[in-house]
Amino acid sequence: MSDESAHILVVDDNEMNRDMLSRRLQKLNYHVEMADNGERCLEMMRAFRYDLVMLDIMMPKMNGYEVLETAKADSALRQVPIIMISAVDDLDSVVKCIELGAEDYLFKPFNPVLLKARVSATLDKYKRFNSTVSADSLVYSIIADAESLLNGAAGAVNDSQKAVLQRIIDNARAL
Repeated sequence: MSDESAHILVVDDNEMNRDMLSRRLQKLNYHVEMADNGERCLEMMRAFRYDLVMLDIMMPKMNGYEVLETAKADSALRQVPIIMISAVDDLDSVVKCIELGAEDYLFKPFNPVLLKARVSATLDKYKRFNSTVSADSLVYSIIADAESLLNGAAGAVNDSQKAVLQRIIDNARAL
């Protein structure tokens, strides 16, 4: 995933705020979708794997804190980074969001340079994390498959094949 192909969900109950943030992100070449409330945000997150969610705190029905807490408690959603956005310039709010699992916190109105830096840094961090997780999963799969073959799951294996399988296992474990 390059930053330019990242899919970002912008969640804010204020249409003007949603549109302004979406336009700024689109100018940075991100794909942007919008939700106008917390319930819709969770529905959209369950239907599509977003690379980042920009989530307002103060919303009716389900506020940003509740959405954040719900997303981080859901095994299917917890890996999606969430940057909280708010006009509330309060340290307690920032601390609460970070404690609930938010990746970052941005104050409205947005400084365009800071917005670009924070979004880019968050996407880069999660891109690296996801590629590491994928590589680890692949290595574990190779080890498991080679051990299965070595232990006769596919029938008889001759000594030469056993030696090759053992080298594969050893090399994969070294990674």
